[in-house]
Amino acid sequence: MTRKFVIAALLAGTAFTVSAPARAAQEQPAAQQEREPTEPDASDAAADATIQGTNQADDLQAKIELLQAQVEALQEALEGVKSQQVKAVPTWKGGPEFADKEAGFSFKPKGFAQFDAGYVGYPDGDERRGTISGLNFQNLGFNSRARRLVIGAEGTLPGRFGYKVEFNFAQGTVDYEDIILTYDFAKAPLQVSVGNFYPYSSLETMTSSRLGSMLERASFTDAFNYNRRLGIGLQFSDKTNDSYLVQAGIFSTPINDASFTRTGWQASLRALYTPTLGSTRLHVGANFQHRSNNQESLGQQYRARPLTQITDQRFIDTGTLASRGDDTLGVEFAAVHKSLHVAAEAQKVWVRDAFSAAQLAATNADAGDNDVATGTPLNGDPSFWGGYFEVGYYLTGETRAYKGGKWDRTKVLKPWNEGGWGALQINGRVDYVDLSDRVDDSATFAAPFYVNGGKQLGLQSSLIWNPIDWVRFMAQYGHVEVTGGPRALGLVDLTKPANKRKFGVDTFAARAQIEF
Repeated sequence: MTRKFVIAALLAGTAFTVSAPARAAQEQPAAQQEREPTEPDASDAAADATIQGTNQADDLQAKIELLQAQVEALQEALEGVKSQQVKAVPTWKGGPEFADKEAGFSFKPKGFAQFDAGYVGYPDGDERRGTISGLNFQNLGFNSRARRLVIGAEGTLPGRFGYKVEFNFAQGTVDYEDIILTYDFAKAPLQVSVGNFYPYSSLETMTSSRLGSMLERASFTDAFNYNRRLGIGLQFSDKTNDSYLVQAGIFSTPINDASFTRTGWQASLRALYTPTLGSTRLHVGANFQHRSNNQESLGQQYRARPLTQITDQRFIDTGTLASRGDDTLGVEFAAVHKSLHVAAEAQKVWVRDAFSAAQLAATNADAGDNDVATGTPLNGDPSFWGGYFEVGYYLTGETRAYKGGKWDRTKVLKPWNEGGWGALQINGRVDYVDLSDRVDDSATFAAPFYVNGGKQLGLQSSLIWNPIDWVRFMAQYGHVEVTGGPRALGLVDLTKPANKRKFGVDTFAARAQIEF
């Protein structure tokens, strides 16, 4: 606009200068007209200078605008570099986690190692040679083992999908832990899980083995054969306040079952009410399991170790019972108040459709199907039960963590690396399993009238030290009292009835654990 105005003014001035002499020339004779000046007109020089100055100003303005555009482009590129750098640099929570939140991708390698050492005593302190009453004395006493060596990863995928993959390399073999694909609904309290994971059976079962108050889960989880299985599960939960949880699923056999006769299955249901009342967190719930044995091996065995897996020996054992399946009902309770926690569970299992001797023979002789009954025949359906009660307390002020219907990792208030002593917790537990039941009227304590699996009462105490969140050291003492069962038949006073013979065993175990 400025440039056009200046040029217009100069042109107007030039026109005025030219028109004045022309008018005078018309009034005077041609001879008297003055000769045209030979020097340049000052107005022309001024116009040229003004135009040149205007051009330079415009060029300067264009250069400034170009530089501004280049700076803005550099700033935008720098922000992109920063964004990519944030995506490339992992966060750290026990291990590196790579995440692109905008795209929905995340990846976190994970794992843990547990090293156990301990002692399992001999019945009533009497060491013997070889195997007696089915008990191998060589596998008692001192022992050590790598309990778990787990490596895996977890993360998310675009579209609200998630995954977890874990492999256990302990004992020189490869076993499968959680291998799960999940989908989390954005606008509904629903999550779907598909893969190899624990059926929804109890607080102890659903809590990771890394976070328990004892080295091993309660004995009923061992006796009643709670293992991971291939299946699909639905979970309805309060995603905002974590005040309720309902889980349901249907499962096949474990993923490491290499056979092609995977006809066994299980249906599970678990419901919890988990409110926070002031400074107290409650956990109240129930669970139910319906299980059918493999058609080609219709039988199930119930047995439990003596509070530790330092040994492979079981003091209580039903042997394999010929049956089509079982049903289990359990109740759950827990409470956390500041540094104190209590927990208790009980479960009862009803063996379903046990085979009598005549039924077993007829079933196995029938060529019309693939049903094969396996194990000891009985004259009725037995039932067994188990449970525990525990109390624990943090001496260093922590509160036991709880989330999503299970115990979670507790945050250490004063970790070792910051000059503190870490977290120190003491726990006590009473553990009980009863695998004996009468199924028919008789004075004998043997099949097919009586299941003499035995009763095991465990008294346990543990001390847990977490110097930091991801390192744990545990020491545990347990005393086991066994009544009846197959091991007591040839080991104690033979004058007593088979279901009244007793012996005691002391156990001690320690664990060092690291996870990431």
